[in-house]
Amino acid sequence: MRTHLTRTVLAAALLSGALPALAESTQVDVRVLARGAKFIGGYSDSARVVLTDADTGEVLARGLTQGTTGDTQRILAGGVDGDKRLSTPDSAVYRATLDLAKPRRVTATVTGPLSQPQAATTVTSTQWLLPGRNVTQGDGWVLELPGLVVDLVEPAAFQPTKVGTDLPLQVAVTMMCGCALSEDGPWKAGAVEVDYQVSVNGKAQPLQRMRFEAATSRYNATIVPREAGIHEIEVRAWDAAGGNAGVARTTVFVR
Repeated sequence: MRTHLTRTVLAAALLSGALPALAESTQVDVRVLARGAKFIGGYSDSARVVLTDADTGEVLARGLTQGTTGDTQRILAGGVDGDKRLSTPDSAVYRATLDLAKPRRVTATVTGPLSQPQAATTVTSTQWLLPGRNVTQGDGWVLELPGLVVDLVEPAAFQPTKVGTDLPLQVAVTMMCGCALSEDGPWKAGAVEVDYQVSVNGKAQPLQRMRFEAATSRYNATIVPREAGIHEIEVRAWDAAGGNAGVARTTVFVR
């Protein structure tokens, strides 16, 4: 009797729609593209991806993009032979599998590159995801990260020096994917302006231009401190064509 009653209740619930819909497995491929360059790849310090329900804030999945920066020629050409896909099988991607019982508005939040925290930026994008409808076509869900990585090579932080002594300033500047600048490569060093500003005991000095040296693929300048105190150094990189910017800072003590 109880079994018959249970079946009757279940049947009635199904007919009335009272039972929750069964969740369907839904795959989402998320790729992170450096603006004007390649995919942000790696395996431990690449780009972090967080998928959340845009209406409730519930975290649905999180992880890192894993893989290579991709095929340079394919990416810069916008695809090959009419195929608009930028990615190749080895291109960095974060693959999430969500169990969706109903359509959900989902926000993807991407932060990177994690290997260069001074350069890391965050972007978000929101779209509807439907149960059983995989977002894997083409390049999947692509988010673009703007910026430049500015990595201070020297001087060391809080390095002591003396008034009147040459203080070398050297920085490496790359695209957000780590793609190097050069004189004749895809990403031209001459198209990127790199300036520095020194603040002496809180007083800002005029901006100065740094020069690119092909032998080291770095930008260089020489600072000659004229007074003692705390010298705060800020380096600014600007890619006008791509609208990319990057900043790095350090401090030295002058005696």
